[in-house]
Amino acid sequence: MNRLLGIAFLYLAMMLGWIGVGLFMLFAPARFGNLVHDSLMLFPEVRRGDWGKKLIVRVVGIGLIAFAIRFVLLLLRH
Repeated sequence: MNRLLGIAFLYLAMMLGWIGVGLFMLFAPARFGNLVHDSLMLFPEVRRGDWGKKLIVRVVGIGLIAFAIRFVLLLLRH
């Protein structure tokens, strides 16, 4: 029983992580873009008028949420 709970907790933590990051990207794209810029220098700095950069971050966030939903549906199917 403990192993089953450990596996269930692992899957739950992964899905909550994907959904949390996806929602953060969806609702605060400038903050997420600047967080990635300041931490890893992988994304250019996002300013107030940079709608293209915000759109890219939002699309990736929607993709993460869709991936988490697909993962849940695949788990429920089997």
